[in-house]
Amino acid sequence: MNNERYLACISSNQSAGEQVRRDVAETLAGLHIVPTGFSFPPLTDGYLWKLQQIALDDADFCVLILGSDYGPVSETGVGYLHRAAAHAMATEKPVLVLVCEALSESPSKVDHLRYMNMLHDLRKQARVIDAVHPTDIRDLLEKAVEELVEGGRLRGWQRVGEGSTHTEVKVLQQQIGELREYLDQVRRGDQPKGHGNRPPAVDYRVKVFRDGNMTTHEHALKIGWDGLFELVAPLLTVPKREAEWKAEVEERLLARVQPDLRKSHPKAHGFVALRVDGVVFDQIKQHYRRLGWVTQVDGIWQLTALGEHNWARLENQSSI
Repeated sequence: MNNERYLACISSNQSAGEQVRRDVAETLAGLHIVPTGFSFPPLTDGYLWKLQQIALDDADFCVLILGSDYGPVSETGVGYLHRAAAHAMATEKPVLVLVCEALSESPSKVDHLRYMNMLHDLRKQARVIDAVHPTDIRDLLEKAVEELVEGGRLRGWQRVGEGSTHTEVKVLQQQIGELREYLDQVRRGDQPKGHGNRPPAVDYRVKVFRDGNMTTHEHALKIGWDGLFELVAPLLTVPKREAEWKAEVEERLLARVQPDLRKSHPKAHGFVALRVDGVVFDQIKQHYRRLGWVTQVDGIWQLTALGEHNWARLENQSSI
């Protein structure tokens, strides 16, 4: 292990038992990893999910503990544990799945069918570890975490005082230059730089939950450049890495297209893990970067002062 420190969000139902969760937390702590997150009780509410979502977003990677039950179901029709897994993978967080079915009580047949479908999905998309005996947990988890850290996929903590002041100055200088250019155009009466090209159709994939199964479907949203900017701009008032920004855009987009998805899939119980096509997202971000509305330095994206001006303009137009 290196000197970096990491955050791991643990998601579980309560069927696996507190001892399993304690073993996982202690194993992670021994590896210099801080465990966060909550277990989902039988009566889980939306507030607890919001807290878990915050923990998932902050984490470097996620650990899912599967007992033998599917667990409580959210208002979207998807189990909270299933939803946590989908959210983690949608935000491109590495996911370790610790299966402790052999250590848990037997579930109902109906619940177990949904559980097996969830596990089938996870085995295709995440690192799955099967624990048959309580003593397996520590050794298997420690090995999987060490492989994850050595693979270089985790960001870890940024130590205090290591932020780049030089980088911050460069960003401000770039924004000042863009604002000067914009003001000069206004003074001369020139037409400010326009969009120029047509916006791409926003192609996306979404997982449709029906009868305990999740299947992936492809759709597209047609929306103008200004409408797209109203969708993406509010998320960059705080600097973000690209993966985090894209994941939040996908969450906002899912909320927007829910009515259309319900029409397309009338028998579905819920929709999760919407993913925008990577090529399309590249076109969107580079378009607004060319206009000077967003900026990217050292992998961090942020709304510029010019971008804030145009976002406010669009908001005012929408309210008229």
